[in-house]
Amino acid sequence: MIELYEYSSKPRYWIARDDAGYWLVPARDGGWHERVPFVGRASGLRRVEDRGGIDLGIPAENSE
Repeated sequence: MIELYEYSSKPRYWIARDDAGYWLVPARDGGWHERVPFVGRASGLRRVEDRGGIDLGIPAENSE
């Protein structure tokens, strides 16, 4: 299962956490395919409960 956290709003990015680590993911349709490894520090992240209709394109075996 992949957990998403809000990282920035302008431009909108999320941080995704899965078994392979942390990813910086553009918060737009198909954004999962444009993800890059997240390297850095982030504190006070808020979990994304509602994707607002965005289909990131996460493979079915990894989706929530």
